[in-house]
Amino acid sequence: MQLWNSPYPHQSSNFQMKTDFLLNRHFDTLIYGNLGFRKSEGIKLEIKCEYCGSMIEETADKCPFCGATNNAVKRTADKTPKTIAELQQWYQDRHLPPYETTRFFIGINYKKPKAFGIYQDGDHFIVYKNKANGERAIRYQGTDETYAVNELYLKLKSEILNQKANNQTRKQQQTLTREQKKEKRKNILITFAIFFAGFVGLISIAIIDMLAKGFGASLFWSVFLAIGLTIASLILAGKFGGRVPLLQKFHDNVIGEKSTGRAFLLTYVVIYVISFCLLFAPLHAYYNVSYYRYNDTIYANTRHSWYEYEDYGYGGDYEKVSKSSIPDDVLANKTDYQFNYNDDSEWTSSFTEFEDSSYYDEHYTSDSDSDSSYDWDSGDSWDSGTTDWDSDW
Repeated sequence: MQLWNSPYPHQSSNFQMKTDFLLNRHFDTLIYGNLGFRKSEGIKLEIKCEYCGSMIEETADKCPFCGATNNAVKRTADKTPKTIAELQQWYQDRHLPPYETTRFFIGINYKKPKAFGIYQDGDHFIVYKNKANGERAIRYQGTDETYAVNELYLKLKSEILNQKANNQTRKQQQTLTREQKKEKRKNILITFAIFFAGFVGLISIAIIDMLAKGFGASLFWSVFLAIGLTIASLILAGKFGGRVPLLQKFHDNVIGEKSTGRAFLLTYVVIYVISFCLLFAPLHAYYNVSYYRYNDTIYANTRHSWYEYEDYGYGGDYEKVSKSSIPDDVLANKTDYQFNYNDDSEWTSSFTEFEDSSYYDEHYTSDSDSDSSYDWDSGDSWDSGTTDWDSDW
């Protein structure tokens, strides 16, 4: 869905096409209520354009009459549950405990305290949380089933990971013997010191990485690149040292008879710095997010892919789009349409930063790589008492 005041560009040729198209259609159709679906014999399933009302093929990226994006295509692009039935099936496939144990009631209007749930009431889908005191907090109520299902889906996944972490902690505590506990107490100060130093280091790297995307990744991958380059340089020095005196001297000082640990460490550090300089520029370009505004539509470009921001009225999210769907003007003149969402005073509409979006959490965070991360072990226990039942969500 785009953020225009006018929902679609006016094109006189499109108006004539639409008129001819509607007048020349001669086939029997089946209308499915008010859902805007039409199917005819020998014709693909069609849906109604959200903007101009024309019937278009469900697989079309854009409406051929008004040029508006077909959101129905985008919302079925991935494998996440989009209906209550699909979420129920996902729940079963993960072998999760009964609803009464997890306190997640899918397709049920559960009235008792301490419960998350989703159900359909007429054309509306309601996502709710019943607090410990019995008060109900409505997370979402509207006609968008996909959005409603996704809200509970993300919450359910989060709770599964929390329960798994709790189980892991309990198992570790149970396996610790008295001697292990005593040894653990002796080493707690050292462990804390190491953890604190590492924590400070990671925070520093994270802050720098926020300011310069790709910094952290460059530090990580430079370790392996530097190891490879160090080994390769030493092999080459040993092989061709007899011909090139400088290479022979390098070989002798690093791993030869004259070598010292300090010389080898210094060599690795120098090569590591070189590796970092080589990697930072391409990784920064890969991870950095660039935003573009065209006719009040927001596009994000990162990781060699393009994304379009969809505003659903009650929140928004990004959807991956093909490069061919990006306006030619944007691709040809990126600097003219690029903007900084923090500094652009002319842009007053609010939208979500890409890395804060549900799409990013679903596709790029470490806990969403595979649904197997949420499979439940029958030997584990689910303790809903650890859930925060006092907040709204």
